[in-house]
Amino acid sequence: MMLYRDLFDESYSRLFPDDDKQPFFDAFFNRFIHMTPETEQHFAAVEPRLLRNFVYKSFFAMLMVDGVLMVPDFLERLARQQESNGVRLPPNFFAHWRRAILDTVAERDPACDEEVLTAWAMTIAPGLEYMRRQAELHYQPGAAL
Repeated sequence: MMLYRDLFDESYSRLFPDDDKQPFFDAFFNRFIHMTPETEQHFAAVEPRLLRNFVYKSFFAMLMVDGVLMVPDFLERLARQQESNGVRLPPNFFAHWRRAILDTVAERDPACDEEVLTAWAMTIAPGLEYMRRQAELHYQPGAAL
């Protein structure tokens, strides 16, 4: 039996030595905002500090949503604030978010393989889906940023 939680935890430890989250996050963030011409155009209209802060908080809060399907209050507030704080991620951007995370893990984890990527995909899925669904419910295309 494959223990994907263990694979994720081991990878997380390699990616965040001494709990230093900045190098990984910087690589992920840059990859995410430049995933497509659509993401670049969207994020060019968002205040950079606000965007970075929102994505950072959301990234790590999403990791706290797991198989028990309990959403931390903090993530719930972030998901609902994105309309009012100017970030306004369209629902389809969460597929780009997922791809950016997995590509960054593959690039930065020296022991990464397909099983490690599967562990990451399984770990981030509940939180990403929650955020995507909130965007689906509340995103208004064409609204001013």
